[in-house]
Amino acid sequence: MVSLCLRTRLIISRPSLCLRQIFSVPVARQELLDLGFSETQAEKILSKKCTAHSTSAIKELFFIGLNHKTILRIIEEKPQLLRTTAKEVRDKADTLRSLGLGEGSLQSSLSRCPSLLSLPRSHLLASAQCLKTRCQFSSQQVLKILHTSPEALTQDPNHLEELFQYVYFRMGGKHGDMLSSGVFQKSLNEVKVRHLFLERLGRFLPPNKNGQCPPSNPKIKEVVQLSEEDFLSRIARSSSEEYDIFQKILEREERESAEVMEKEQNTDDSDNDDSDDKVSEREDDSDDDDYTDNVKGDQSKYKNYRNK
Repeated sequence: MVSLCLRTRLIISRPSLCLRQIFSVPVARQELLDLGFSETQAEKILSKKCTAHSTSAIKELFFIGLNHKTILRIIEEKPQLLRTTAKEVRDKADTLRSLGLGEGSLQSSLSRCPSLLSLPRSHLLASAQCLKTRCQFSSQQVLKILHTSPEALTQDPNHLEELFQYVYFRMGGKHGDMLSSGVFQKSLNEVKVRHLFLERLGRFLPPNKNGQCPPSNPKIKEVVQLSEEDFLSRIARSSSEEYDIFQKILEREERESAEVMEKEQNTDDSDNDDSDDKVSEREDDSDDDDYTDNVKGDQSKYKNYRNK
């Protein structure tokens, strides 16, 4: 027979957890209303599993300078922010300020790209550093990119560099062209597909040895920023059906190219293994030939490396 003390503990302990969860919702609701949210806005936020604990992060968004409408949209897009603390939100805002996003531009960037609040500090710093060192934008140019294209900070640094190099070398775009075109708002694939489509139509000619493109080429901004409808009608002068077919062909070509590269890599690995086996066999034949065999083995590896 269960003792009275144990029975009381079983009855009270489990409901106490439920009661805390139940009571936290009215508390959170009242706090949202006190912050100035309407009944409808509060209900939408509560539907994202907002608790009394979550309101501290929401208060911090107010301190940053965001309004009710913007905060609601950010929470709807990134509900995981409700699971962060006020300190975490504050630290992210301080990191963005340290990169040059001051009052006004900080609020605009967060409104445009809420993902900035969910990224680690190390990622934000690495992406900004990539633009400055590996892509060689000046400090003022990096600041302009952060103002106009805050999405750039969400990208992997290697992706940013690859996108920069593609536009610079394949499309002849200069630093100023990239700033005015907002190219870092797009993915490499989006830019690449449009560029290659124009190239195969003969409407975009490659840059010469000096990196100069013929004046007949469309501007980088026209290739990148126009809607698909305007891009096809004004720049490509082609139909959406032709564009869809081209994208399918391009996907197949890239898939086949990747398969060929994988086979070549496997072949190279197999050849290297065979070469290593032969070297080992020769080393076992005679101690007197050790030095000669090792030299030949080293030369073989060096040649393979140079050929790659």
